[in-house]
Amino acid sequence: WLEGGDSPRPEGVEQVLATLAWDSDRPTQLLELLDDYLPRAWRRPPLYGGILVGGRSRRMGRDKAGIEYRGERFVDRVAAALAPHVERTFLLGTDRSGAAGFPALPDPPGIAGPLAGLLAAVRWAPGAAWLIAACDLPLVSSEAAGWLLAQRRPGTWGILPRLDPEMPEKVEPLFALYEPQTAGLLAALTATGPLAPRRLATHPKIAAPTPSESLRGAWRNVNTPDDLDALPR
Repeated sequence: WLEGGDSPRPEGVEQVLATLAWDSDRPTQLLELLDDYLPRAWRRPPLYGGILVGGRSRRMGRDKAGIEYRGERFVDRVAAALAPHVERTFLLGTDRSGAAGFPALPDPPGIAGPLAGLLAAVRWAPGAAWLIAACDLPLVSSEAAGWLLAQRRPGTWGILPRLDPEMPEKVEPLFALYEPQTAGLLAALTATGPLAPRRLATHPKIAAPTPSESLRGAWRNVNTPDDLDALPR
């Protein structure tokens, strides 16, 4: 509230964050207030986790979500990495692994591709932010998820990492962060063409930072038996 001389804040006015006195340094106080308030405001929507499980796993020859690595199923490893950061975790797509304990959101009718599950998520909870990870990322880590969340900024609608800075068109949408504003963006992209990662990457509201070398293994996906055999033991 900006006081004007002898005019104090009227009684009954609610949700006043601060009162700036007439003879104070109002611009500085206002900037300090915004620096404190804005980060809290844009983090207010709920943050959910989504695990993409809808692929057909043709090259692997079996459902990837249920494959065990170091004594844990892929899907459970991904869920454990997301859990410290999210309120709830959902399976996105058709679950063939029998991953009990997670609610599932089916792919939207008529939508195909790896991002179909993402569209299901933002349609189900358009007011939420979503931390999305594919089930075939067995090296995903809580540290990498925390890095994604640390990249959030006001005015940024999504964080799609770019592992190779020399390939600006190649981003990683299957372990990424999507703010509530992406619901409208995804709907618009779906209405005008295929829901392709490259179309997301070129949007000015999408950020594509590069993680440190120590974190990049979290984006290593497993598509074939050879990929599985090549994982560190």
